[in-house]
Parts: sequence; C-alpha cells; structure tokens
Amino acid sequence: MPLDLLSRLKHETAACHARLENALDLMRDDLQRNEYIALLERFYGYVSPWEDAAAACMPASLAGFFDARRKAPLLAADLAALTGERLSADAVPQADSRHDLPRMRNLGDVFGSMYVMEGSTLGGRFIAPHVAEHLDLEPGLGNAYFDGYGPRTGSMWNAFRETATTSVPEIQYDDAVKAAIDTFDSLHAWLCPEAAGLEPLQPAPGAAS
Repeated sequence: MPLDLLSRLKHETAACHARLENALDLMRDDLQRNEYIALLERFYGYVSPWEDAAAACMPASLAGFFDARRKAPLLAADLAALTGERLSADAVPQADSRHDLPRMRNLGDVFGSMYVMEGSTLGGRFIAPHVAEHLDLEPGLGNAYFDGYGPRTGSMWNAFRETATTSVPEIQYDDAVKAAIDTFDSLHAWLCPEAAGLEPLQPAPGAAS
C-alpha cells in the first residue's frame, strides 16, 4: 500500500533533516550571543525571500492559511531585541530565489517545502527555552522565531498536515518530497556555508559575546 504524503515526507527526508540539525547544533551549551545573532541574520536572509516565493505559489483560497505562518517578522523582532537596531531590508544578505531556494512551481512543491519550515516549529519548542536560558534572554525577546506559535504549535502543525493532505494531489507527491529534500539541502548550504566551502558566518558587528 503506497504511503501517504506526510509519511513519505517524514521517511524520505530523515537523513537530510538529521544532517541539518546536527550541523546547527542549537542545543549546545556553549552557544555564544554573537554566533546566535549571526545565525538569526542568516535565517532572516533565507526565510524572508522563501516566504515571498512560497506565497506566490499559493492559490488565493490558501493565502490566509499561508500568511498566518509567516515568520520573517519574528526574526526581525528578535534581531531588533538582540542588537537594539531595527532590521532594514538590505541589512543582511538575501537568498536568491533562482539559486539559493528550492524551486516551487506547484502545490506539491510548496507544501513539500513548507513541511520543512513548519516542521521546524516542533523542534523550536525545545530550542527557544534553551537559548533563552543560556543567553539570558527575557521571555519572547530574542527567541520569538524559535518559539513560533507558542502554545498553538501542536494545533498549527495538525492544521498544516490536514491542509497538505487535502490540497496536494497524489500525482505531485514526488514533487513534494523532492522540494522538501531541496529545502533541507538549501537551508544547510545557506545556514552552514562553511560546510559548502563558502564564507563562514561572521559575528554581527557590535554584538556582545
């Protein structure tokens, strides 16, 4: 019996999911404030253009569903709280939709990619309090992105699962899996550029350690 969409996504992305999680290692105890700020800047540079690209693939009937899941504003708020400066649009490098982001052309593509981004909120429930404790952050100031939907995380994840299941036709399941793998891989290349032979992350200017 063929696996359903969510089962395929879970099983066929497990290896690249573990690879990215291990590379980021956000649960380590020696995470420094300047490293964290630099990482949030990289996240913002990926998430902001990714959200615009994904939204462009969504039908009008799902615009509200998607807009309720935008998280670039949370990253901007975190960076403002940590640096004391409002983030401008050109303040950090932005991922190029043609080269740095997964290609999204249909519902299978966009829901496969969303599976990665929405799924990260589940791990964020553990990352948010860990970061707050080790970097001495006030609740919700500097870790809002990882806290995601807060107490609504479980219900938002279930709603995503249900919407993906009812929206993506079976003929696009392969597209969804490929887009999810490409999203994990592109996130790894963008967030951990040293692993791809690119320039390593630099501490944010003026950030205190």
